[in-house]
Amino acid sequence: MNIELIKTLRVLYVEDEIALRDITSSSIESIISKLVVADNGKEGLEKFNDGEFDLIITDLSMPVMDGITMIKEIRKINATIPIVVTTAFGSQNEEVEKLQEIGMSAYIMKPVDVMKLLQTIVESIAQ
Repeated sequence: MNIELIKTLRVLYVEDEIALRDITSSSIESIISKLVVADNGKEGLEKFNDGEFDLIITDLSMPVMDGITMIKEIRKINATIPIVVTTAFGSQNEEVEKLQEIGMSAYIMKPVDVMKLLQTIVESIAQ
């Protein structure tokens, strides 16, 4: 794993589940350069527009604006930023196929394993 690369990253993390968001945020914020957190897709899109990020981590099912809609809007602005989706769906699910079509870089299953997430981040940035 490329720790030096991870240390430079500016990440937007969008998750509505407070406990998961807090655990994941506290696990990665000391490792990366900058972590900005949003609790729904609308807030995530607003923060994306207001900042500079190297990678986005997002949930799918959220209030106000879901992750799929947010990804579609972000892809209109930036077609290349890596987007990692946290999901309870497996790789055979139609939802994951749709996400790949709209530009998801990778996905990680919930509950999030932080080491797997860090590896997925490195792989997504390297693509």
